[in-house]
Amino acid sequence: MIRLLGDVAASRGGATEKRRVLMDGLARLIEAERWMWTMSSKTKVKQGQRPLYTPIAHGGFEDGLFPKLLKAVDHPESWEIFSPISKEIRAKNVHLTRTLRELDERDRFSRKELRKLWHDAGVGDLLVSICPMSSGDFSAIGIYRDIGGDEFSDREARIVHLVLAEVPWLHETGWTEEDQLRVLPKLSPRRRAVLNLVLEGQSRKEMAATLGISTHTLELAWLM
Repeated sequence: MIRLLGDVAASRGGATEKRRVLMDGLARLIEAERWMWTMSSKTKVKQGQRPLYTPIAHGGFEDGLFPKLLKAVDHPESWEIFSPISKEIRAKNVHLTRTLRELDERDRFSRKELRKLWHDAGVGDLLVSICPMSSGDFSAIGIYRDIGGDEFSDREARIVHLVLAEVPWLHETGWTEEDQLRVLPKLSPRRRAVLNLVLEGQSRKEMAATLGISTHTLELAWLM
């Protein structure tokens, strides 16, 4: 862990590169395959509604898996799983890390439709770590393990929590108030999927292939 934090501090890149160095190293440390770092809005939403969030970095999602992850995350039952930690962090305003086992006491993840969505994204198990920011928004990290892999242990969750707690500056770095307003737009799930593919530098043809739609449908999805 100390070596990983040293590598992050020594990285010559900006905040985005440091996040990538940190998360790639942390994933290797706990034998995870994929991760996503998001910023989630402090804005409260009604029961059953999806909170506003925008991915700002991710790793390990090759072959069009990342849009499928967003689709799984956006499912209403996924947000039922994540609601308890959202409520807890709003109440306590402290950094929290939870395994899926701790989050999903009602075993929603095993339901056929939801399980298929996550499996389509290459996810068999997950843990989340959420850190409150000075703005009132939240820096939220999801770490994912392949289908068929072991569940994340309490020890692995503690490692994640300790490492991410040592970089409070990285949760904040690079975000002015203006940036936060721009990065948390009220976009539909499909539009956010398109936005993230644009940020990855994909062409219209590549984006359409990744999403499994025509270029014409892609353009309509953004205009609607």
